[in-house]
Amino acid sequence: MDEFYIARVTTKGQVTVPMELRKHLKIKEGDYILFKKNGTKIEIKKMVEPNDFENFARPIRERFQKGGITPEDVEDAINWARGNHK
Repeated sequence: MDEFYIARVTTKGQVTVPMELRKHLKIKEGDYILFKKNGTKIEIKKMVEPNDFENFARPIRERFQKGGITPEDVEDAINWARGNHK
């Protein structure tokens, strides 16, 4: 069964996550949440602890793979940002 919650966007673009959702996702002050755009829908997930790198990196890796971005592309971008142009 779908559940719906309403929140207002402030002038700074901030939204308060409704209490029921914070409890369900076990979100507390200082936690990070991930917004995933899927067409006109947005999926919200609680970010995993940094010590669980595999779960942390999975959405990034999947997005890179979907976009055809290779590890070499990432390395080239880092070198470019550091001023180490080829």
